[in-house]
Amino acid sequence: MDIPSTQSAPQSIGPGDPARDAVLQAATAPLRNAVGDRLDVEVERLNRVGSRVFLQGTMRSAGGGRADYTDTVFETRRADGVMSDVYVALLEKTDAAVTEGDARSWRVAEYAIGPTDIAWLPWADRHEVPRALFGF
Repeated sequence: MDIPSTQSAPQSIGPGDPARDAVLQAATAPLRNAVGDRLDVEVERLNRVGSRVFLQGTMRSAGGGRADYTDTVFETRRADGVMSDVYVALLEKTDAAVTEGDARSWRVAEYAIGPTDIAWLPWADRHEVPRALFGF
């Protein structure tokens, strides 16, 4: 599934798409690096335009319940009321020789763990992608 970079309308990467698992694995790597496997991301938006993918989701406990930040680097932020359950990531396909179903072909360009504002608002301009990718 290679969408020309001139296309500005995003396409959803749904279940069954050969790139979905690889994209999700790459996109959530920063979260796993921060908290291990104790949190998962419930996907709300997984859109693609050309070689760029945007993930927006809600962090959940590994069992599917509300995220628990106890004993993580995020506990103080949560206690102070400056931690949401939102997780967002912008990815770029970096290696045309590697299949889209391989997480190594995707690089996280930007991500935000628990932002309380729209941290991804400047990403469209910064990475020259259509605002529609982010739902704006």
